Amino acid sequence: MLRADARRLLVAIGIALCAFASNALAHKPSDAYLFVTVGETAVDVRWDIALRDLDAGFDLDADGNRELTWGETKAHFDEIDRYALARLSIDEGRCVPTVVDHQLDHHSDGAYLVLHLTARCRRADHLTLGYTLFTEMDPTHRGIARVAFGSAAPMLVVLNPSNGPVTLEGSVSSGSAGGDSPFASGFFPAGVHHILIGYDHVLFLICLLLPAVLVHRQGRWMPVDRWQDAVKRVVVTVTAFTIAHTLTLALAGLRIVELSPRLIEPAIAVTIIFTALGNIRSNRFRESAAMPFLFGLVHGFGFADVLHELDLPLGQFVWALLRFNLGVEAGQLLIVAVALTPLYLLRRKPWYRARVLVPVSLFAIVVSAIWFAERVFDFKVLPI
Repeated sequence: MLRADARRLLVAIGIALCAFASNALAHKPSDAYLFVTVGETAVDVRWDIALRDLDAGFDLDADGNRELTWGETKAHFDEIDRYALARLSIDEGRCVPTVVDHQLDHHSDGAYLVLHLTARCRRADHLTLGYTLFTEMDPTHRGIARVAFGSAAPMLVVLNPSNGPVTLEGSVSSGSAGGDSPFASGFFPAGVHHILIGYDHVLFLICLLLPAVLVHRQGRWMPVDRWQDAVKRVVVTVTAFTIAHTLTLALAGLRIVELSPRLIEPAIAVTIIFTALGNIRSNRFRESAAMPFLFGLVHGFGFADVLHELDLPLGQFVWALLRFNLGVEAGQLLIVAVALTPLYLLRRKPWYRARVLVPVSLFAIVVSAIWFAERVFDFKVLPI
């Protein structure tokens, strides 16, 4: 059985890689970061955009050596400025930003072009931001904005082009901003959004859930007798995963431990492959809570990129971490609730393993193998 599964896996990977090879792109998706300060008479914005994203749209690498220089980037400043300004609106166009300076900065995942913008306009008690950067090139791209009204504590806002403009309430004169509760500050919905669009995290969770409605006895999978048994397995698995990714999320966000995305992103793909392989051929490690805990440590570094890049003060970071993690957990519970019910209802079907467990696990392995190749060799095949 194992040899047959291995042959099917190799064939599936080969077909997938050949089918997608002709569509490879030269970059991988990235977030952009906006640091917005709302004053009495102006809105100032620092906008960090990944050079690899700009290169995909403007072909900055003139000599084709895959090493972007300041000169190559500077030659496209006017074009980049026009493009970017047309895709960021402040108060529905009533505040018109202009670029006042450019600089280069490095984030954990590479070099970024920094645009310094200012929009002169008298402030009211709200701010509306519209964001459509790279929508025609990368539908997964998003902007992550840290917005501060005067001296008030900043709010985190995820600018998703598909969701339309975002309006924030605040007052510059009183130094306050709306959203003081954990669920209104923006960190909670950002956590929900972060896991729901993290297709690798979602696929990993699904691979964890597939055998939760089964028990491994006498060398083969058998359906659990009661729903309580399935829930118990899910609780143990998800709890171990949650504790682990919360730990590394905190360590990475506080910069106590820093690992490059070039290491973490391929490692996340590997965790999916090993989990899916365990679904096909169970072992003691797959059955224990050690597996989701160990792999959760890896995924926690993947969750940390949002808070890590925003460089929040310690006190605000602790609250942001709590709120963001609550959002991650809420999104995770939503995935569990949606997936577990149909899996439980199908568990007694004689074809569950042959038509659900094994095919979905093989699909996860193929997709994750492609993700691994993309992240190691820096090319783009899949649209997600």
